[in-house]
Amino acid sequence: MGMNMNFEQVTPTIVLDIRSKMQDFNPAQKAVANYILSNFYDMEGMPIRDLAVKSEVSEATVSRFVKAMGYENYRAFQLEVTKNKAERRKGSLKGYAEVTEEDNALGICRKIFESNIQALQDTLTVIDYDALERAADLIVRARRLCIFAQGRSKVTANSIRLRLHRLGIEGTLYTDPHEQAIASSLMGPEDVAVGISTFGRSRSILVSIRRAAARGSSIIGVTSYQNTPLEKEADILLRTVNNDEADFGSEPSCASVTQMVMLDCLYMLVAKRMEGKAEERFKITRDAIQQEKE
Repeated sequence: MGMNMNFEQVTPTIVLDIRSKMQDFNPAQKAVANYILSNFYDMEGMPIRDLAVKSEVSEATVSRFVKAMGYENYRAFQLEVTKNKAERRKGSLKGYAEVTEEDNALGICRKIFESNIQALQDTLTVIDYDALERAADLIVRARRLCIFAQGRSKVTANSIRLRLHRLGIEGTLYTDPHEQAIASSLMGPEDVAVGISTFGRSRSILVSIRRAAARGSSIIGVTSYQNTPLEKEADILLRTVNNDEADFGSEPSCASVTQMVMLDCLYMLVAKRMEGKAEERFKITRDAIQQEKE
């Protein structure tokens, strides 16, 4: 039995913004955010009083929430809600958070696939293409490339390291805080540091890129949230979308998937800048791998 899924919809901009700023909200503001995320298509025209009651917070909290979102007042927020609804077709926003203990294999697969595919489509709308081009330029010219990551970000980091390796670009991945400290302290003005942190707050990553920046290195940051410390430290920021947070304590793969695909795009931009060298090196490495299989 196959899955019939429709992915024409792009998640409303307000929904993406709320998800990306969740870490910045206090508990009361998160209550407002969670209500909006769960009931976005019922939000149009809702009075501030009703939103406060449904979120179980005060009207003042709702006002602070919309200002934290960047709107002058609740009316401006409502105008944006109306605009989003006019531009985007109503559809499913299901994902990891809607997986229940009653779901069978089909139900779980449907929700997880939908969430990841939606995250990819949404990421396509927020990618800074100029930043990707500039990041590719830095990597091609780098004397030394250091990649800093921890946790699940190590998967993303190792993926781009291996891809660049096949082009003959040697990037070193550092995942241990002590090794990160040593590597970043030895970087210089012709080097590039890539810091990958889904939430943009990993302490060892931030310390390492600050140290590298102090020594004149260029900094590329990869994250899935807005207004993070990593964003403030990076010369070039590559941001994706993380559409979900799970209820079961599991960590959704959306962020890893979108980051890996975006970094695949970066890899192709780097290969394009190498012109014939990229094709030549890819052929050499492909032949070597094939020999190992024989």
